[in-house]
Amino acid sequence: MDQIFDRLGNLLKSWLNNDIDTEPSSSGQGSRTGQSTRSGDPLLDDAMDELDAFLDDDKQKQERLTREREARARAEEAARARPSGPSGPPKKLVDAYKTMGLSYGAPFESVRSAYKKLLKEHHPDRHGHSPEALKKATETSARINNAYRLIETWHETGSLADE
Repeated sequence: MDQIFDRLGNLLKSWLNNDIDTEPSSSGQGSRTGQSTRSGDPLLDDAMDELDAFLDDDKQKQERLTREREARARAEEAARARPSGPSGPPKKLVDAYKTMGLSYGAPFESVRSAYKKLLKEHHPDRHGHSPEALKKATETSARINNAYRLIETWHETGSLADE
């Protein structure tokens, strides 16, 4: 809301300082001649440029300004869509896929089937014959469970639980 008042204030200052000069044109209407004076508000300046092009009935300038505005909007949208951090997936997520024996980005159904297969193979109940094997199986199944939980959270929410 403060931005609106700031822009309104800039507009009023611009009008009060008489930044817009008018001179009669051939149609008897005024046109903006002070192209070099800018208000400092890029949105206001763009709007004034578009208004000038419209009032001067300059179709080429109107089209050019429209293309520029649309290009800026696309660039802003692309910037918002890009992740703000380092590019690429989080390292924890890539490691979780490796733990499951899959490459990053594998379909979630593949993750689920790999999880079930690995858990059957490394479940501690299957390795109770020796204490060392039981300990190793417990650690391995804990890694598998953590990796699956991490991928599942990423799949459902699009973020990691600890971020």
